[in-house]
Amino acid sequence: MVIPLQKKSLQEIMYAQAISVSRSIVQACSDAMLNRDFGFIVEHNLQVLKNNNSIHYVLISPLRGKKIMIEPASWNINDNPDPLFSKMENNQEIYQFLNNHFVASKVYHFTYPINFSGIEWGWIHIGFSTWKYDQHIREMGHQVIYIIGISLALILLFGYFFAQWITQPLFTLSDLATQVTAGNLNVKAELNRDDEIGNLFTRFNQMVAALKQAKENLENYNQQLKREVSSRTSELDELNRNLDQRVKSEITRRREQEQLLIHQSRLAAIGEMVGSIAHQWRQPLNALGLVLQNMQLNYWQGKLDDNAIKRSMGKSERLINKMSSTIDDFRNFYKPNKQQEYFDLCLSIQSVIELIEASLRNNAIDIEFCCDEKIEVLGYTGEFSQVILNLINNAKDVLLEYRPEYPQITIEISRKQDKTIIAIADNGGGIKQQHLHKIFDPYFTTKDVSEGIGIGLYMSKMIVEKNMNGKLYALNDKEGATFVIELLAIPNTGKLAGK
Repeated sequence: MVIPLQKKSLQEIMYAQAISVSRSIVQACSDAMLNRDFGFIVEHNLQVLKNNNSIHYVLISPLRGKKIMIEPASWNINDNPDPLFSKMENNQEIYQFLNNHFVASKVYHFTYPINFSGIEWGWIHIGFSTWKYDQHIREMGHQVIYIIGISLALILLFGYFFAQWITQPLFTLSDLATQVTAGNLNVKAELNRDDEIGNLFTRFNQMVAALKQAKENLENYNQQLKREVSSRTSELDELNRNLDQRVKSEITRRREQEQLLIHQSRLAAIGEMVGSIAHQWRQPLNALGLVLQNMQLNYWQGKLDDNAIKRSMGKSERLINKMSSTIDDFRNFYKPNKQQEYFDLCLSIQSVIELIEASLRNNAIDIEFCCDEKIEVLGYTGEFSQVILNLINNAKDVLLEYRPEYPQITIEISRKQDKTIIAIADNGGGIKQQHLHKIFDPYFTTKDVSEGIGIGLYMSKMIVEKNMNGKLYALNDKEGATFVIELLAIPNTGKLAGK
């Protein structure tokens, strides 16, 4: 920062000297210049160079005429001056450091325009020596280096002692902190200084005192905690003695509640089944009545022979067997399952359809179901049949309420990757959106209280998802609602129920 300022100051001094010398020469030689008395000009400038050894040369460059180069020991007419001099000839003072071939050294070249009464006469070029300038710069550089060296030495010395003054207490504090970490809370940091380090020592002592107090409080709390843990452990032991029994009792109670709900759901469906049986029996009973009337008529007409009796008895036996089969199906449907078993999915669904087909036909409801392959599932046959019955009865109730032109229930079975999917769909207009997420809640129903208690779908979902590890959900399509049962597909085992 100092050297550039000093250089600028020295250049200003040289500039002032150049202006002074140039003006002095022009003032002394003005008449000679106007009269073109070059002898006087040369003589005067030689004297100037002799008196001032810091000037290497003077070049008189008139606008018209010969250029005169004057040096300390000689002068000459310079017809071919340095082109750089010509570039510096304009209407203002110009200075520049040049490596001039006249003196084979660096010079401070100054160009001064010569004007007389506003008339441009020419220029004067003066080359000043830069030896003192360079010497001042060198001396100043040496001084700066000395000052920097001394300053660095002082700074390092001061820094060393200052670092000792700062770090020694910190090392002491670090050792004390290590002792505290090891568990010794009886240490104390002593330093009498009214600065940040002294404050740090004071706060360290306060921290150690606080840790010591906290340790004592913690020990007291641990003792109290041990007593409380001992007391709570005794209570937990007492609770654990009866926990297994309570858990078993709760599981038993929940199973009983589930079985009760299943039984309640079955009882709710008995009315439907009784009506279905009545429809199933109506036709065989009518046919049996006609057989008896025909036997009576043949007896009156004298046509009751062995063949007529044999035919009537055979037809009556077939009708009675069909009615007995209906009773067996009804009894098997409500027979509780004690354990899971493999059963034919299509046969189970077909049995349910046969039980209620007459009731559906009596209400002009068409049911479509087709299953061409044997599909085994693992579960409870009776409970699964109850699920199918609940879903078909719900579809029937919706169709009776919605009354489409051609009421229809469709049951489809498909396989998708590792799942067997049963879809039961109707064309009853679908489930209202606000009810769709609540239909499987217990005791939720959209029917009148006298028509349903709202446990059919809840029990169906519980049977499928808990007892058969499946999934039951509902969705709407463009014609109505579809209930979907997803069961885990298993390979045929040949262990079907009843085999």
